[in-house]
Amino acid sequence: MISFESEGINLSKRCMSSSGPSLPYLDSFLKSLGDPCHPTDNPGGYITLCVAENKLIINELSKRLTKSSVLEAAFNNEINYCYNDMHGILHVREAIAKFITRKFIQAKSETHEEADISAANPDHVVLSSGAGAVLNYLFFSLADDGDVVLIPAPYYAAFNSDMKTIANLKPYAVQQSNPVGGPSVVELETAFKEVAAQGLTVKMLLLTNPNNPLGTIYSPETILNCVSWARSKKIHTIVDEIYALSLHNPSSCNFQSVTRILNNDLGDDVHMIWALSKDFGASGFRAGVLYSQNEALISAFSNYNIFSSISHPMQAVIADVMSDNDYVDKFLDISRVKLINSYNIVTDTLDQLQIPFIPVEACIFVYCDFSSLLRVQSFEGEAEFATLVEDHAKIVMTPGSSQRDNKPGFFRICYAWVTPAVLTIAMKRLSALSESLREFGWENVMQNIDDGNNFIVDNEYEEKCLSLKNCLRLK
Repeated sequence: MISFESEGINLSKRCMSSSGPSLPYLDSFLKSLGDPCHPTDNPGGYITLCVAENKLIINELSKRLTKSSVLEAAFNNEINYCYNDMHGILHVREAIAKFITRKFIQAKSETHEEADISAANPDHVVLSSGAGAVLNYLFFSLADDGDVVLIPAPYYAAFNSDMKTIANLKPYAVQQSNPVGGPSVVELETAFKEVAAQGLTVKMLLLTNPNNPLGTIYSPETILNCVSWARSKKIHTIVDEIYALSLHNPSSCNFQSVTRILNNDLGDDVHMIWALSKDFGASGFRAGVLYSQNEALISAFSNYNIFSSISHPMQAVIADVMSDNDYVDKFLDISRVKLINSYNIVTDTLDQLQIPFIPVEACIFVYCDFSSLLRVQSFEGEAEFATLVEDHAKIVMTPGSSQRDNKPGFFRICYAWVTPAVLTIAMKRLSALSESLREFGWENVMQNIDDGNNFIVDNEYEEKCLSLKNCLRLK
């Protein structure tokens, strides 16, 4: 147990309220890190499918970053050793502005032509230490203690911690009849009134497009309707586009950045976020981007960033890569092929098991409905199933309850955090477990687990006679 007292000197209430885990499944994730599965060295280890990182393309990025020219840009410039503009060094913001213009504002696809829209202004770009830091400062700036943020559910589990830890805001899940299509004006209005009935104040609407955890894309009409509704209520809209370049079929999908939808005229009330964390598999770089046209907000960020600016050598590295258009395009193409391959490994198994899932258009995860395998149709039943999968198949997935889903049994599978070989092992284990539950029922499965069996099958699926499923069949 964590103690907040030391020789009679207490820590602050702020500290005590911030001490808990940032994610409900954090302990499971940390446990899996201590015994990771490897196809040959440790095939019986844990398989982590709860982390939304794209590790499939780290080697590709590493090749580019270990060139001598990158080291030259990072460490052979006096600017990088000294204090500078806390919004981000000017030439770096200029590079990011050009990147936003090309990949977000004026991007072309089969569904929309290249736009004749003004380019991004470097003065509207702020760099900070990750999208989480950008979100934290937005929450701190756009609302007061105890105010409410509306978020269409299900949503990214860490948003709750992002808005509570420093800004002390309250998340409120907007329930939707069609989460894939996004919130309707009626659903937003209902949530707004429910908050008001509690004597609380809504200060902003937070959207994630492409969506986490669904892997789907909101139509431009949905985004525009949300912004228009928020403006009618005089509240801010934050659009998190951190997966904007992880599109599975960018030539035909209908993704458009809010910067394009609004013709790069965001006003003072719409703010877009992006980072290198997902599309470039570089969450460890802690490089987040705010694009906003609210000058007072941008001015405040120069003070916030004293505590969380990106180091200047890293800014130089980012500018070097983001300015290399040919490399960026090829890199994203390679990433797309790898993502689709891993996605297919998962969905082929889900199809065989008749586990429903939401077909993805983007991102690095798939949202699956395991409710048919729950012993009890409740969130207690979901937790019981998650424990079974973790303890006896050694797989950690993201439960829907942590993402504020209102139906038990949904799980997010992050398929880019492990290699295809390890992912294949995970799917074999999941198959053995699922088929056993359906064929023999919970009571028999649990009894045989008590007898010392598990679902850690050999790499060769045909040899699963060592699995619990065949132990059951032999009885």
